[in-house]
Amino acid sequence: MNRQTIVSVTLFCVGIAVALAWRFAISPQPQQGTVSTAPARMTRTRAVAPERLLGRQTVQNGLVRREVLLMGSSFTFVVDAPPDEAARAIDAAVTRLRELERQISSWRPDSDIAKLNGRAGIEPVPVSSDAFELLRLAKRLHGETHGAFDVTIGPLWDLWPFRDSTKAIPSRREIDATLPLVDASQIVLDPAHQTAFLPRRGMRVNLGAIGKGYAARLATDVLKQRGIRRAAISAGGDLFLLGRKTTGPWIVEIEHPRGSGQPIERFAAADTAVATSGNAKRFLVRDGRRYGHILDPKTGLPAADCQSVTIVTPDPAVADAYATAVFVMGPQAGLAWVESRPDVETLIVDRGGNVHHSSGWSDTTGRPPAPPLLGRSPSRAATPQVTDPSSTRGHRTTPPLPSGHGPQPSAGHESGEMATISAGSFLAGENRESRHLPAFRIDRTEVTNAQYRRFLQANQKDPHRYCHPQEPANKDHTPRYWREFRPPLFRNSVASELAPFNKSTFRQDDHPVVGVDWWDAFAYARWAGKRLPTRDEWERAARGTDGRLWPWGDDWNRKRANGGGEKWGERDGVIYLAPADSFSEGASPDGCLHMAGNVAEWTEEGFVMGGSFRSNPSQMTCFAAELRRPGYRAFCIGFRCAADPPVAKEPSQAPNKKQDSADGADTPKAPKKSATSKKTATPKKSGGES
Repeated sequence: MNRQTIVSVTLFCVGIAVALAWRFAISPQPQQGTVSTAPARMTRTRAVAPERLLGRQTVQNGLVRREVLLMGSSFTFVVDAPPDEAARAIDAAVTRLRELERQISSWRPDSDIAKLNGRAGIEPVPVSSDAFELLRLAKRLHGETHGAFDVTIGPLWDLWPFRDSTKAIPSRREIDATLPLVDASQIVLDPAHQTAFLPRRGMRVNLGAIGKGYAARLATDVLKQRGIRRAAISAGGDLFLLGRKTTGPWIVEIEHPRGSGQPIERFAAADTAVATSGNAKRFLVRDGRRYGHILDPKTGLPAADCQSVTIVTPDPAVADAYATAVFVMGPQAGLAWVESRPDVETLIVDRGGNVHHSSGWSDTTGRPPAPPLLGRSPSRAATPQVTDPSSTRGHRTTPPLPSGHGPQPSAGHESGEMATISAGSFLAGENRESRHLPAFRIDRTEVTNAQYRRFLQANQKDPHRYCHPQEPANKDHTPRYWREFRPPLFRNSVASELAPFNKSTFRQDDHPVVGVDWWDAFAYARWAGKRLPTRDEWERAARGTDGRLWPWGDDWNRKRANGGGEKWGERDGVIYLAPADSFSEGASPDGCLHMAGNVAEWTEEGFVMGGSFRSNPSQMTCFAAELRRPGYRAFCIGFRCAADPPVAKEPSQAPNKKQDSADGADTPKAPKKSATSKKTATPKKSGGES
């Protein structure tokens, strides 16, 4: 060995030694609030799970976040729990998913699926319980989707140059020769011996379109077993959302599939799965033609009628598979199929970029179909985020009111007591910015069930007379919670016996009407000869001019706000609604009631203001606001109405009898109805009320 070699080896060894010294002795301790992902020094006998080294973990705003590479995709865990507890739970979930990956990855030669593919047409293969369950589920879903979802797509997929860009596009003859190998109904499963068998040589199973969703299901089970009740799991972009964060709901965004970064759907979700399939990320272009990677098992060609498909359903494994199946079916057949499935909703972006929703989309997500001005398309990415209401003061989700669709001057029967707010400045928002408003009037209490019921009764013959012109066709204005609203899965469970539906919970005459969306509130207000308050008007009526946090001042007092759980003996697991004319000790400076508490309220722009179904006072401040789509309904949202100040009457003049007598023969008298035409500020008692 020459001298140069000896020097090189020596320097290499010194470098290794320095690196180890830095790693184990000199490296600084993690900053407070951050959970280190580095292994502990081996001064104890406890070993560190190797999976922990593969994830980067951070703590921010009370949420523990870890990203890990699993099954060829990025998995992200966001857990709302103490850092140490969350870290241990995530460790256990990652360990479980590593085990699953070893069993079902078709790229690992020792996996159950690789062995199954290798013995196709030869003999049954013993498989693990996870692999058996996945194959059983895949076979069931193949039947449910009429073959649109097929895990035996492997031989067809291998024909296409998605993995090897140097390959040619397969010929029709090659595709036709391979199609007989694609049929998941032929998979033979033996529960007694826990074996699986592919009856034809050349058949190949690929669980990529269901594996990540199944992994999210397993990870959720592990987190629950470890005591985690609030978490979000992103498996390659598909989501499962467990519970609600302590600071509010998980927010899901569906972005544009062609990479604009602009979300076209944004909604709150909990205890549900959201999966998206699309061709935005994986495709190839040959001779100017784009080929997506999702193949139609019946034709062998890339499915081309959709850009993306999003599925919302309780089970992440099912959501993953359904998204692929509906993408293959195409918009028309896919929507028809989803309509036949309980507890499944979809958003489809067709090949032209048009957005289609299933009929129950707005009920499930709280978002109505996107209005024309949002006619963009969603994307593969769906990520949980927190809404910042302060950044949306100038925004709106509701369509502006066209000319001629304002309040009806003839309505207003039993319109209720209104507070008059004088013109002037007030302190608005969390930063207490000075804003100026003209004078206006606002209902002292929220609209009650009795008032809303009279609105429905008065408009039975023409229920859409007072609707906004852009209201969805065939809209039903009945409050959602006046009838059984829980999903069939819950109604058929033991839980429904413990918490039976109670009609009186949401229908008591003197209680605020809730479960109404913006379209409902708009129609009622217009019928009542009023309108919905703007965000600034609502806030001014709630907090006065001094920018107080709550209607009664800056000191929280739970006895002054209707905030809490059941109270009236309902025993149905739903928060209680106090009578609209109650909690007078919590009135605003202008005498408005319930402007903090269990019921939030609609504004003209589509904000819901000031209330919460939580007893957390930070969610009940007078400036608390969340922007919602007009079709959103919840048992914590009602409304009250506003109006412009009364029109001042013109001074009356004593009649000049002599002039009438002198001119009566030659001058026609004004019609009698002109005398009443000045009374529009005092509505007739023949319409609605607020």
